[in-house]
Amino acid sequence: MFRYIAGILTAFLFFGSVFGLLYILDQYNYVDLKPSVLFALSTIPGWEEVAEAYQLGLNHKDVLAERESALATKAEELDAEAKKLEEEKQVLVAQVVALEEKEEYLALEERKLAEQQAQTRIIQQSDETARERYATAARLLEAMRPETAGENLLKMPFEMGVAVLSLLDSRKAGRILETIPPEQSSKYMAELSGH
Repeated sequence: MFRYIAGILTAFLFFGSVFGLLYILDQYNYVDLKPSVLFALSTIPGWEEVAEAYQLGLNHKDVLAERESALATKAEELDAEAKKLEEEKQVLVAQVVALEEKEEYLALEERKLAEQQAQTRIIQQSDETARERYATAARLLEAMRPETAGENLLKMPFEMGVAVLSLLDSRKAGRILETIPPEQSSKYMAELSGH
């Protein structure tokens, strides 16, 4: 019985060694076992199409390789185009940011200009109002006697008094200045001569 089991084991070892050697030779492309193995497998019921499918795969292998290379090329082109679009997007985003900053700067400048114009209008209106007041005061002083006009001149702020006197006729202004104290009169005269 031992010899029987040893014989079976020896047969398995022999077949295993042969199949292992064939497998190694097939892996290093010394022999091509696939067609013969597949042909042998196609003799088994239900596996009849295995050899035909292998042959069909070999026939269309080149077509599949071409399609795979075309798809790889197309994928590379799409990647390059996507990178280009991303770069263009970054440039556009930078331009939009720059335009927003410029718009903000222009709005700020516009606000400053509007404020300056408003201040200029206020100053012009105040200047016009002051001129009107000075002109009214000058008409009133002209209508008064020189002594009364001199008293009223001293009640005014100095700058206003100078402005009012500059609007008067020089002879009338001189008569009014004669009625006020000499130190005050000399201040007004010095300021009027500077005009």
